[in-house]
Amino acid sequence: MSYWDFLWDIYHAFCRLFGVLAVLMAIIIVHEMGHYLVGRWCGIKAAVFSAGFGPEIWARTDKNGTRWRLAAVPLGGYVRFLGDDEIDSRPAAEKTGRRLPAGSFAAANAWQRAATIIAGPFFNALLAVFILAFMAFYFGKFTLSPVVSRVLPHSPAAVGGLQEGDRFLTINGEAIRSFEDIARYIMLHDSGAIQFEIERQGRPVALTVFPEMKRVDDGFGNIIRVGRIGIVGSNSPENIRKKAYTIGAALQEGVRDTAFIVQQTGRYLGKLLQGRADRCQLSGPVRTAQIAWKVSDIGVWALVQLAAFLSIGIGLFNLLPLPPLDGGHLLFYLIEGVTGYAVPARVQEAVFRTGWVIILLFTVFAILNNYIPC
Repeated sequence: MSYWDFLWDIYHAFCRLFGVLAVLMAIIIVHEMGHYLVGRWCGIKAAVFSAGFGPEIWARTDKNGTRWRLAAVPLGGYVRFLGDDEIDSRPAAEKTGRRLPAGSFAAANAWQRAATIIAGPFFNALLAVFILAFMAFYFGKFTLSPVVSRVLPHSPAAVGGLQEGDRFLTINGEAIRSFEDIARYIMLHDSGAIQFEIERQGRPVALTVFPEMKRVDDGFGNIIRVGRIGIVGSNSPENIRKKAYTIGAALQEGVRDTAFIVQQTGRYLGKLLQGRADRCQLSGPVRTAQIAWKVSDIGVWALVQLAAFLSIGIGLFNLLPLPPLDGGHLLFYLIEGVTGYAVPARVQEAVFRTGWVIILLFTVFAILNNYIPC
């Protein structure tokens, strides 16, 4: 390797690292900006908005008293509202009649605090919509018509009666627009029957297929188990089309794609909590970093698209009803909003400690899971 090749490899690696960190920071900043903007709209004052952790590199304080800071470690960020540390003292303050500081987080009512908390994950979803809409508008989409080109012998599709030339209309009542819709749905449908409505020789036909689980490479060197029925789509020119989008249509497509990802991710998280999910599909911090690193080598747009998926995943994970995640705080505020009484401080503290332990154990499991053969 020549000296210049060595320098080029270092430069290329630096660009990839910068891209991965930029994506991570963008997702976190959007999340925290959601908390900040809705909190300010609810009359809650923000003391600090930090991009990154650790020593301060740059900072300034605006006219509202918020200190905007850039920190040295670009692996996170946070927004700290006035009186964040007094929220546990709210029940005691209500009993004694002590006034909480005006504009503080603790002084806001339960619904204002709930709106501020849920805004973070909501902004993560908005970021995904924006990214996916932009990709659809700028690049368009190549889609494969939902037509069966080949049915594998002895496969679930063959057993269920699917034939070459069948055109899919619906899957479990949901309209099918492309062959990719079928693949994405079946991939996460690991058990139970799937009801198809297909068009065969101009007539609608209802079929039932039971998918089987297959071990496949996810494209990043990780073996996962996914649902398969054994069909192949037709890639002939007449079945491939590129669709262009107006701004309005691109936004609708972004919303649809985001809703689909949220639905599938939520379904997986639900199965995970029930102990029925395939652990091989769980990506811990190490695997996520590996995937982001490999995607960064494909190009900047691939990394931007990955940001949409990561943003949704981070948003949904934060909504899990476990303190200290957003979902845990949200649960306390919803209880207070409905009952009119704040959850006692000692109960909050006990639940928070339990939540920390659960999250720590889950994080350890997710990391170790990446090294356990599937």
